[in-house]
Amino acid sequence: MPYWAHFDKEKGTKQELQEHLRSVAGEARDRVTPNVKFKDIPLPTIKKIVYWMGYFHDLGKYTDYFQKYLTENKNSPYKNHAHISACCLYSFLLDRVLDLPGSMHKKVLAFIIYLCVRRHHGSLSLEGLFKITQEEEMWKSLQFTAKNLADKGQKILRDTGLSEEISVDEFKKYFKIDLLRKDKKHFKFMPQYLNSGRIQDEQWFFLLIYLFSLLIDTDKLDSGGLKPTKVKNISPTQVSKYLSKKRTERVSNAGTALLNRREQARTTMLGVIENLTDEEIKNTRFFTLTAPTGIGKTLSSLQCALRLQERIKKVENYTPRIITAIPFINIIEQNKKEYEHVFENKLQLVVHHRLGDFSKRASFREEIPIDKALLEVESWEGDVILTTFVQLFQSIFTGNNRLLKKINKLAGSIVILDEAQAIPEKYMPLIGAVLQKISEFWGTRFILMTATQPKILEFGNLLLETGSIKSKEVPLLPDYKKYFVNLKRTKFIPLLEKRLDNEEFLSLFQDKWDGKKSVLIVVNTIKRSIELYRKIKELLEISSCSIPVYYLSTNIIPLKRREVIRNVKDKLDKKKPVILVSTQTIEAGVDLDFDMAFRDLAPLDSLIQTAGRVNREGKKGENLPVYIVQLESDNHYVYELTHRKTTLELLTKSETIEESQYGCLADEYYSSALKRGVSDQSKELWEEGILKLNFEMLKEFQLIENAGETADVFVEKDFNAAVLADAYEKLLKKEPLDHNLADHLSKILEYPVIKSGSRLSIFEIKALIRLIQAKMNDYIVQVRVSRLKGNKLIEFKNRGEADSFMYWIPPEQIDEYYDEETGFVSETGEAFIF
Repeated sequence: MPYWAHFDKEKGTKQELQEHLRSVAGEARDRVTPNVKFKDIPLPTIKKIVYWMGYFHDLGKYTDYFQKYLTENKNSPYKNHAHISACCLYSFLLDRVLDLPGSMHKKVLAFIIYLCVRRHHGSLSLEGLFKITQEEEMWKSLQFTAKNLADKGQKILRDTGLSEEISVDEFKKYFKIDLLRKDKKHFKFMPQYLNSGRIQDEQWFFLLIYLFSLLIDTDKLDSGGLKPTKVKNISPTQVSKYLSKKRTERVSNAGTALLNRREQARTTMLGVIENLTDEEIKNTRFFTLTAPTGIGKTLSSLQCALRLQERIKKVENYTPRIITAIPFINIIEQNKKEYEHVFENKLQLVVHHRLGDFSKRASFREEIPIDKALLEVESWEGDVILTTFVQLFQSIFTGNNRLLKKINKLAGSIVILDEAQAIPEKYMPLIGAVLQKISEFWGTRFILMTATQPKILEFGNLLLETGSIKSKEVPLLPDYKKYFVNLKRTKFIPLLEKRLDNEEFLSLFQDKWDGKKSVLIVVNTIKRSIELYRKIKELLEISSCSIPVYYLSTNIIPLKRREVIRNVKDKLDKKKPVILVSTQTIEAGVDLDFDMAFRDLAPLDSLIQTAGRVNREGKKGENLPVYIVQLESDNHYVYELTHRKTTLELLTKSETIEESQYGCLADEYYSSALKRGVSDQSKELWEEGILKLNFEMLKEFQLIENAGETADVFVEKDFNAAVLADAYEKLLKKEPLDHNLADHLSKILEYPVIKSGSRLSIFEIKALIRLIQAKMNDYIVQVRVSRLKGNKLIEFKNRGEADSFMYWIPPEQIDEYYDEETGFVSETGEAFIF
C-alpha cells in the first residue's frame, strides 16, 4: 500500500510521500549557494541540515490517522503531522548531524530547525509553542502519534529508502517524546531563552528565516508540481546591443552630449567590474552607483549585474539570480519593458508586486495553469526578478509564511536597490544593518543605486555599533561628482520668506510663468492640489488661454492616472505647453519633461526628484527654474520636523542652487541625518524583533506609513469594472462563473478563465481572485478611514453579499461621490489622503 503526501480524488492528482520527501530534501540541499556562511556552522553542515530537514518535514504523514484523513476524509485529533516530524528531526540532528562546539550552541541550532518544521504550515513565531493550558493534551497527542510511527518503523524506513542509513532501533529512539518533555533546560525553555536575549546572537534570526524559507518554498513548489530551475545568464553585451539600437532610433531627438555622457558613465562602471581581482569578486558585497537622473542608471546597473554574474559564475562556480527592487509600482512597468528588450526571451523575467498581472506569465507558457503561474511568481522562480521595496523588505521583517517563502532566493543573489533614498529615514539604520548581515550570512551582493546616496550602510553601522569599521563598498562610478558638476539642467529657487495661501501662490505663478512654457506644480496634500487645479483652470478660462490643465494624484483611480500621464506626455513630446497639478505621485519615476516647476517644501530628496521632471535631457537650455515655496502649513502634515528643518537650513543659504550643487547638498542632508543617530523604531525592531526573534514586534515594521488607516473605495464606473466586481463576488462566495461572465472576464484578463468546462480547483480560484483584485485596483482610490465618517458610502459587501473590506461607489452614485477630473468627492470636503 502506497503512502501519500497529497491526494485529490476528485481532481485525480496524487503524490507518493516517499517521492515528496526525497524531492524536497534533494532540491533544498542543492539550492544552498556556496557562499552561505554562518558562525561556526560550515557549509557542509548547512547542506546536511537542509537535506534532513527536507526528508523529515512531513514524516508524520506516515501515521494511519493522516493517511485515512487524506484518502478517506476521516478526521482525527492525531492527523496533524508537523509537530511530531519536528520532534523526530530534533532528536535525529542532535544524535547524528550536529557536530558543533558548545552544547548550548548545538541545542539552539537544533531548536531553530525544530521550529522551522513545526511551523512550516503556518507563520514563524516563538509564541504559544508550549502553552500551559494545552501542554498535557499536546504531549499526549505527540506520544500517541510517536507510537504509531515507531511501530511502523521498518515500513517507513523501507518506503523512504533510509533503511541503510538508519536502523529500526535507532529510528524508534527518535520518537521518545518523554525525553523531550523532561528536557526543560534545552528544549521547553528555549523560547524564553531566545526571547529574553540570554543567548542573543543576530545570526539566529537570519539562519531561522533562511532555513524556514528554503523549506516552505521547496515544499510548496514540489507539492504544486513545479521543479526549481537552474538560473540562466546572458552576455552583458545584450545591453550594449539594445542601447545601440535605441541610440540609432533617438539620435535625431536626443542631444548627442547626453548620449555621450551616458556611454562614458556606462563604460566606467563596466571597467570597475572588469578590474576587480578574483579575490575582490569573492569578498566584495556592496557596490554603489551614485549618478544624476538621466544618466541611464537602469540599464547600466543591469549590465554591471550581468557582468558581475559572469565573473561570480567563473570564480565561485554558481550563477547568481539578479533581483531588482524598486520603491514604486508605477516605475516597474517601464523597467519591465527595458529588461524584456534586453533579454529577448532568453531569460525568465518574474515581475512581482501586489498589482502584478501574472496571467501574462501563464499565457506565455501555455502548459502552466494560472495557480502555478502565481506560485512561480510568489516564489521568485526566475532568472531575473523585478519587484518592489515593499515586497522585499516586508518579506524580511515578518513571520508570515507566504511572504517568507521567497526570501531564500536572496541568498547568493545580486540585488539592485534602485532609488535607495526612498527608504524612510527612521528605517535606514535597521535596513542598513540587515543588508550587512544578509551579505555576511547569505552571501548576497548589493548594488545601491541613487542620485543622492543616503549613507544606508553608515546608518547600519550606527545600529551595529561598528564605529568606523564598515562593509567595503566599491563605487561603480568613482568620478560621479564630475557628472553632477557638469549638469546645468535646472536650479532651485527658494522663495521661503513667507507661507503662501492659494491666492498668493496664484499671484506668484502668474508672475513667474510667461503663458507659453509647460509647468509642473507639486504640492503636499490632495486637498491643496484640487483647490489649485480648479483655481488655475478658472484663471486660464477668464484670460481665454487654451493651454490645457491636468490633474494627478492618488485621489483619482489608477486608470485615470495613466490616461493623464499619457496625455501630458503626448503634449510634452510634441512641445506643446501644458500645466500639470500633482501631489508627490509625480516624483515616482514618471518620465515627463517640463520647462519649469513649482514645489511645496519637502525633504531634499523629494525636491531633487521633482527637479528630475524638468529639462530631463538638457535640451531646453540651462538652469531652468524649480521654485520652492511653502503653502501654508501643508508640509507639517506629511513630513517630520527634522527633515523639514534640515532642508530649510540648506535651502536658505543661497538665493539659487544650481543642479551641480545638488549632490553636495544631498551629502550635507544625510550627514545631518547621521548626526541624529539611530531612530527609536530601528533600535526597537533590531533589539526586540531581530535579536530576540520576536515576530510580533516585527509587525510594527511598515514601509508604507499609515497603511492600515486607509480604506479602498471601488468606483464602478464602466462595464469592465462591473464584470470584475461580479466575478470577484462569485469567486469569493465559491459560486461558479457562467459562460457569459467568464467570456467577458477572459477578455479583460487576457487569459482563458475557464478551459474546456473544467472545474476550477481551490488554488486556481485563489489565483484568479488575486488576478481580479489586481485588475480591480484600476478602479480603486484609497481614502483615510478617519475622514470617511461624514460620508454615506456603501460597503462593497452590500453589492452582492460577498465578504470584503472595500467600500463601493455604484454607477448611479458616481456623480455624487466621484469627479472625473479630481476623483473622490467627500461630503465633508475633508476625506482626502495626503
